[in-house]
Amino acid sequence: MSHQASETTSDGDEWRAGTATRAITPDEPMWMAGFAKRDEPADGVVHDLEAKALALEDETGRLAAIVTVDVLFVPREIRETVTSRCESRYGVDPDALMITATHTHCGPEFRDFKLRMYADEDGPYRERGADYRDRLEDELVSVVGEALDDRTAATISYSHARCGFAMNRRLPVEDGIAHVQNPYGPVDPEVPVLVVEGAAGDGDDDGREADSSPQAIVFGYACHTTTIFGTKYCGDWAGFARRYVEEEYPDATALFLIGCAGDQNPYPRRELELAKRHGRTMATAVRAAVESRRHPVRGPLRTHFVDQEIAFEEPPDRAELESMREADERYLRVRAETLLTELEETGTIQTEHPYPVQAFGFGDDLTLVGLGGEVLVEYGLQLKERLEGLVWIAAYANDEFTYVPTAQARYEGGYEGEDVILRTPFSGPLEPDVEERILRRVEAAAERVRGGRTVR
Repeated sequence: MSHQASETTSDGDEWRAGTATRAITPDEPMWMAGFAKRDEPADGVVHDLEAKALALEDETGRLAAIVTVDVLFVPREIRETVTSRCESRYGVDPDALMITATHTHCGPEFRDFKLRMYADEDGPYRERGADYRDRLEDELVSVVGEALDDRTAATISYSHARCGFAMNRRLPVEDGIAHVQNPYGPVDPEVPVLVVEGAAGDGDDDGREADSSPQAIVFGYACHTTTIFGTKYCGDWAGFARRYVEEEYPDATALFLIGCAGDQNPYPRRELELAKRHGRTMATAVRAAVESRRHPVRGPLRTHFVDQEIAFEEPPDRAELESMREADERYLRVRAETLLTELEETGTIQTEHPYPVQAFGFGDDLTLVGLGGEVLVEYGLQLKERLEGLVWIAAYANDEFTYVPTAQARYEGGYEGEDVILRTPFSGPLEPDVEERILRRVEAAAERVRGGRTVR
């Protein structure tokens, strides 16, 4: 059943916009990403994994693209390769290309460090991971090009709704933080929605007529895509939500931008039917936003990308790493081997990391921020308070990285605050000042792309 979108409060400036979708489901069994306890590769498909792109051009000819991918993370190296190729092939500046992962835990693992940690050592999974990584880069470049080729005259508008199946998963207990649902912990119920509609009148250079039905619907929510634990490729609740939105609006391509979901899980969970139910709940929220009174989103489009150096605590010394290399747990042995190799090859272990912060400014109407890694929900809540106007905070963008805790979470510890670092190639937990470093960098980036608005 299709539905008509509501009209915006006033006409937005004309844009040119296009969309594209490519299936990225592996052609062969691969090890799956996200859950360390899996002990076998993928053995089927619930629905296709997808890469989707929304290409935009403002009235000045400025190009940009938003890409969403059904994988756990998009490593920095993939972003750098894809942005370089898109710049040379299509003329899209690297700071104007935002690549985000939907963070599905039912997609392929192609990061060699993780495959060394968890995959069957006698299987072909490291080789398949490297091959899939090459394919993914090609698919991302292609989906951007296809979206650019699809551009037609368009208007853009914004609204939002609310959703409630996300719950905080950091529960304070007597001896620390338990990794279970906490109904009293902070959550972000907002579902931001961007609607791209055909601008009635001009059509495109190929003679296609423009119309006012939704051409693209971008939606977000701060919640892990971890309803399902299994061995079949699937986009989890977000994959179902996109499909339900596209059923409601048959002319639209639906894209999902995950928010600051580092400590947010869907509940209830662990059943495929629950993933479908959460997807339907989300699609209903998106429909509510689409059919409400929306704000026009006008140009010009301004973009900015910057790396903020953030620091880790001091790394373990050589003796500690040598001891860790003899641990029973394979993930600890791989971590130790990785850090010892770095120490032997460079004479040191890196204690800083370039953390990506990206901002898209749509005139004075909307600021979209992309943050790397698994950002805890308080970042999104704080930034929407600290920045003026309509603000959309997306995470899992442009780099895999690790969890990004608040200063309080670092103090409290627990999985996101400290424990997870043992499953990464990084030297140690992040310094407590990471929160303020990132918040200030986002404020500066937002100011760069706004047409006169400043932070509060």
